[in-house]
Amino acid sequence: MTPIKHYNMSKIIIFLTFMCVLGCAEKHESLNTTIKSFGFNEIPDSSFVINPKVEFDMSDYIIQPKNLKKYYDHPGELGYIAQGEDYDFKSLSVIMAKALPNGGPPLHTHDIEELHVVYDGKVEYIINGKRFIANGPYIVKIPAGVPHAFMNRGEIPVNVVGILPENNTSYHELGPNPLLHK
Repeated sequence: MTPIKHYNMSKIIIFLTFMCVLGCAEKHESLNTTIKSFGFNEIPDSSFVINPKVEFDMSDYIIQPKNLKKYYDHPGELGYIAQGEDYDFKSLSVIMAKALPNGGPPLHTHDIEELHVVYDGKVEYIINGKRFIANGPYIVKIPAGVPHAFMNRGEIPVNVVGILPENNTSYHELGPNPLLHK
């Protein structure tokens, strides 16, 4: 009898394990579920979530926009600021901005680095004099001290989440948004 190569045995074990899992899931009557998988570009839907009973005060963990500082400094952009120290963060602040079509902040800098997170939308950026358009989802990194601004180039409002690694959301305004069409 010829010995089975280790490589082939691994494939056989993987195949048998996969078949067993499928067979067990199909035959087990108490499993009232569907086996799902998702690819890189897909996000699991609500069937992947078990909603626990809430038996405690969630306010220690959830910060609602109605409890945040609101700003409307610039036409076309509305936002909320979670200054880290106001919410017991040692070194984190968050800005939740909604930019209307052709809306965005003026050209400005921060003394600290910043990340922008956008799930959906088309946003034009100017960072350190370089212009580009990003289509969500994406994360934009903005180094400390670098002049930057953005402009919503879509037809519906876009949500931009700014994350700053300190208890500081201050900025230095340098002038109007250079992406504004005149």
